[in-house]
Amino acid sequence: MGITTEAFTQLASGRKLYVLSTNLEGVGYVKLFKQMGLTVGGFIDSREYKDNRKCGVPIIPPDEFFGSHSQDAVVVIAAKHRQTRKWAIERCKDAGLQRGESFFVSSDLCDCYPTIEIAGKCNLRCITCNLAVPEVYESGGFMSAADYRAVLTKMKKEVPFFSSVYLYAWGEPLLNKEIAEIIGITSELGIACEISTNLVVSPRLVERAIKANPDFLVVPCSGTEERFEIARTGGKWNVFKENLYHLRKYLDEYKAETMVRIHYHMYNNNMEEDFDIVSGLCKELGFQFLPILAQIFPEYVLRNVLYKEPIPEPMQKANSLLYFPMEDQLAYAKANKHKFCFMIKIFPVVRWDRSVVHCSNLSFPTLSRDYLHTSLSDLLVIREQNQFCSKCQEHGMHRFFDVAATLKTVDGKRIIERG
Repeated sequence: MGITTEAFTQLASGRKLYVLSTNLEGVGYVKLFKQMGLTVGGFIDSREYKDNRKCGVPIIPPDEFFGSHSQDAVVVIAAKHRQTRKWAIERCKDAGLQRGESFFVSSDLCDCYPTIEIAGKCNLRCITCNLAVPEVYESGGFMSAADYRAVLTKMKKEVPFFSSVYLYAWGEPLLNKEIAEIIGITSELGIACEISTNLVVSPRLVERAIKANPDFLVVPCSGTEERFEIARTGGKWNVFKENLYHLRKYLDEYKAETMVRIHYHMYNNNMEEDFDIVSGLCKELGFQFLPILAQIFPEYVLRNVLYKEPIPEPMQKANSLLYFPMEDQLAYAKANKHKFCFMIKIFPVVRWDRSVVHCSNLSFPTLSRDYLHTSLSDLLVIREQNQFCSKCQEHGMHRFFDVAATLKTVDGKRIIERG
């Protein structure tokens, strides 16, 4: 569909804007619209929040909004979950709203979801990650706050309706000594950010990040005790658990609005007691709990499929613990190769050294050695012309890293279904 910021501003002028979903993109749109001088009426979301407010605006349950607030409103649907998005579109239509006039899906405004890797080094060697491979983790570094400001400023000029950014790829962001300044720059420019952390770090690093008030914090977890430590190689369960409590303490102390989401990586050895312990901790501490399939990051699997390169030993170890082994996942991916690519819109992907890579799930191929010296339009042309996406999709590898899953209980045991 597409609409310019000027046309959108004119259309929304004098009306109240509502953003459906309090996720990263939703928070980003509220920040963006405020910066554009538009009136934001609030979020539309069924989740409960303290005081039913976020970013200084009210959170309105869907039934209440569509029952009494939808007249002369403009709704932007920021929900990423496919079924939720489909439901939201239907609710808008049923309320008499017209797409392109009184409601928009986020992709109608912005088709790019950028990533800036502020840390290319990590303190762990997780068995599913590229950084478990020695030659990879030995070559990384950190992005400076000065470089980050330059990169983010250029993105803001180039990406229409740019409102949110992921600040991680392969490394541990909390190790970046300038992370507080980086978060501050993001907030200053009116952009929402999400950070991922393994949380196996000094509590002072957790405090430094939370004090800067990032919008979202994603924390991966792979069980408890030795199950945690096998998957999170180099990590200690007791350090992780203690830092969950430190995290809660700092959120309260600094009155941070940071939303914490625990991504529980489901393996074949952590679906019972471990699952209950971690979900219980999340409930106790007020963190979101999201179970997802444990999965090997696809780069070395792709190299194996395309070039017959061997799978690194740590990933072979991970394969023995996956709920669905690599061979089954490859078959699943190939059977779904006709479907769209999850990652195609997560672009541009700027690494810690300002280079730009083809995909956020890969460290190759490199499209530019310096994002600051290559326009976004040129990067899109380079990506299209190298035809790497075609190679990947030909083998269905664009559907390999699918972590969505449905949980069912059968005879008292949790069972995972794909999709």
